[in-house]
Amino acid sequence: MSLMRFRIGSACHSLHLRQLCTSTSKSDNTHHLLISAFNKDTFQQHFFSIPIIHHPLSLGSKPTSLLTLTLPSSHPKGLNTSQYLNPFFLLHRHDYPHSNHAPILTYNPTTQQTLTLPHSLTSETETDTTLYAETHFGFDPLTNTHKVLRAEWTVAIPESNPRVSQMVCTVFTLGCRSNGSWRKVKINPELPFHSTKYMSSGKSVCINGAIHWVTQFGNYIVAFDLKDENFRLIPLPHNYKAENFKPLHFEFNRLIELGGCLALVDYKYSGDIYRGDEYICQFWILKDYHNHVWVEEKISVPFDFRINIYGKPIPIGTIPTGEILLEPFSWYVSCKDYPACLLFYDMEGQGFKKVDVTGLPKWVYNGRHSIIRAISVYEGASNSIFA
Repeated sequence: MSLMRFRIGSACHSLHLRQLCTSTSKSDNTHHLLISAFNKDTFQQHFFSIPIIHHPLSLGSKPTSLLTLTLPSSHPKGLNTSQYLNPFFLLHRHDYPHSNHAPILTYNPTTQQTLTLPHSLTSETETDTTLYAETHFGFDPLTNTHKVLRAEWTVAIPESNPRVSQMVCTVFTLGCRSNGSWRKVKINPELPFHSTKYMSSGKSVCINGAIHWVTQFGNYIVAFDLKDENFRLIPLPHNYKAENFKPLHFEFNRLIELGGCLALVDYKYSGDIYRGDEYICQFWILKDYHNHVWVEEKISVPFDFRINIYGKPIPIGTIPTGEILLEPFSWYVSCKDYPACLLFYDMEGQGFKKVDVTGLPKWVYNGRHSIIRAISVYEGASNSIFA
């Protein structure tokens, strides 16, 4: 079965590429929580929306079902959801693109429109094969364009010893200016380039017209400028490297957007967290983007969040009112005394607020049946279905 053959349910409808430039909507300054959950029993991925109430900070009690995707059995973990770049999310296979024919979709939650992108260019030939590949999503405010970047690592057939890999990048531009095809990106050979060190250790973040990711090995953040489509490197803060650099460690760190700045996240424990000792969430915030000036911040997570029940809370980013949104490591708690929840941290008041997430289907809260693929915040619109 072709991986392009999946079904879209609910009120969502598909777009042609030429329609994309007319598919946006006007903002009305409302914000919503998007929760994406994959049902392992039905191979359906569901997208739910919950309104965020700002005064006082809380969540609406009646989630709205936005979108249902029925996926083939070749998608055992569902689709990843990118960073929200107004007005789109990018949806792509969890291990995309180990299969060159896995679908990539843009999704506008306020207009309920999707666009399935054409298959990307493949560098596989009779003499080369793809070893690993990644998908990244970005927005350039200077040209007002969204772009999808595919980074692919290839090796020669037969493989040499030691193995030598090559990085190949292609870009797809969304909107009216697009010709509906992928383009190959020329990589500057003068960069201090080691292809294997450019692999991402997590989700990418788009800020200041560039896509960023932390390398799996090495001392840098990779930045891909969307306007000129060139790569550059941002050095990690020295104290971050001193405290965190060890083999494979970067796999567990996260890069997020924090108040409009790029930020690195890591976790520290003081003593035994199961006895209620201190749990620290550390941030390295790139306050001066052009001069690479980092500022370190720390927050102490209270034990009453029940770290031993939910697992460590993971920062997602800031919501429009400035609070940091943190999701628990696991929602799959059967005890009624510990319902699924999110944590918000006020940087100015230095206080936490725990908000229960209720009203979702029961299977969403059961780890045997579901995988929570994404928790994100997006901006509403004046013609939104939530109006």
